[in-house]
Amino acid sequence: MTLYSSALYDCAVECALRRMNRRCKKKSGAYDCDDCKYNIYRYTDADQRDVELFMVEAEMSAGAIQATGSGHHMVFIILISLCLLFAWVTYKGEKEQESYTANSVTNTILPKQVSTTQHENIMNTLRLVSKDHDRKVDVNKDGEINCIDAAVLFYRYYPDKNNVCIELNVNPPAKMNHLFNCVRINGVWKAIEPQSGFTNQRSYYMKDVWGARYDNSKNKDVTNDYLRYVK
Repeated sequence: MTLYSSALYDCAVECALRRMNRRCKKKSGAYDCDDCKYNIYRYTDADQRDVELFMVEAEMSAGAIQATGSGHHMVFIILISLCLLFAWVTYKGEKEQESYTANSVTNTILPKQVSTTQHENIMNTLRLVSKDHDRKVDVNKDGEINCIDAAVLFYRYYPDKNNVCIELNVNPPAKMNHLFNCVRINGVWKAIEPQSGFTNQRSYYMKDVWGARYDNSKNKDVTNDYLRYVK
């Protein structure tokens, strides 16, 4: 059991306890959670279903802790927590800190946390991309308005070029051949669907928009290939 895994599980249990006690009224994984230090999405880019299962286990432990308080049953609760944590670590193994893309975009926590304005930057950028989509802006002049235009425009408008890139995901079995963006949020690279602003999606994360069709192990950083269209 690693220090990283233990800390991740502690955050998940604390998140569940705060929501159970109504100290936090947000749903786990909401946009507002990006700035919360107990949000485990900040520290791992595991598949959304795996994270949701992990949160269910954490909520079970949190419920037991809440029901018994801190009395003589705490030893039993700790044992339950350790068992659940062991199951999680066994299932995820070495993938907890797996590379987020095929190149240099990785799921690594930086020593210094980035600004808390990423959500605003993303939303403002998506609005600009949507406006250009409505105006039929064709960045590469191929006669089509598609994911290429959206990804290039997102990169063009995103204010912090050190924390944004253009990504390609080609996965024939899943019928996936898609261009999108990655943004570094609180030290972790997150895949963003640049078309979500005009397709009425509830989330701008690729894993939420595409579900099981999106396999982040197929990601490739192609920023340099498309810089010629960024004006």
